[in-house]
Amino acid sequence: MTNFQQRTLTTIIGGAIMIAVLIIGRELLLAVLLALALIGYHEMASALGVNGSDHGNSQLMWVGYLSVTAWYLALELIARGVISDGFTLGLGVVILVISLLVHMGVYVFTFPGYKASQTVGSVFSVIYPAVMLSFLYMIRSLDVGVWIVWYVLICSWICDICAYLVGIKIGRHKMSPKLSPKKSIEGAVGGVAGSALIGGIYAAIAVAPRLEASTGRVVIIFVIMSILGALISMVGDLAASAIKRDHGIKDYGHIIPGHGGVMDRFDSFVFVAPLVYILCIWLL
Repeated sequence: MTNFQQRTLTTIIGGAIMIAVLIIGRELLLAVLLALALIGYHEMASALGVNGSDHGNSQLMWVGYLSVTAWYLALELIARGVISDGFTLGLGVVILVISLLVHMGVYVFTFPGYKASQTVGSVFSVIYPAVMLSFLYMIRSLDVGVWIVWYVLICSWICDICAYLVGIKIGRHKMSPKLSPKKSIEGAVGGVAGSALIGGIYAAIAVAPRLEASTGRVVIIFVIMSILGALISMVGDLAASAIKRDHGIKDYGHIIPGHGGVMDRFDSFVFVAPLVYILCIWLL
């Protein structure tokens, strides 16, 4: 099987699973995101050298795994009403602060077992991608969230497709030649335009009829989100590439046949999801 055939088959199977998970939602979605978050944490922390020479037995890594799990457990407790929604932000801050304190405790009491860069790398890997990925669950939990969560995927995919097509046709000026030689400024403009167009159409057809707001207002909001989402998805893609280049690795992992690791496949989603959630809370 060629790499293209492998990627295509993986995309079809993965897409079908994703559709089922997003439609069912709640516990299944949270469980799947937790699994992806733990894998994503492992990939990013490994890329940043957190596991050092012991390859996964690092105390810092275990603190990271526990931090990620605690974050998703808190989301489940909030969803079940055990913890009030009003404490969501505060609880999130508390978990991250405790995670930082425990990381620093390991760093101090095992000194000089770990470098400061490894400690910072582990905390960074808890937030990106693990915490940022959880915003897909938060979006799904909103009113008509089952429709808005698709928009995160649409925004990223449409931007990639349009940027590729426009870049192939008229791309002349390289956007970031050292990180991604094939990406052009013209392609980026095409990606933003395509995302805005499809985002506006999707809002008018799928979202506006289910909200108590005028169609025009919802469409304008989604066009704005599309433009910002397309731009931030490019940053996410390039950021993941930059980290790989900086640490001399080709892929973050090999768990997804033909695509690499979780961070190779979800690099733009983890940037777009928080942005969409925040804008939905503020504007919708």
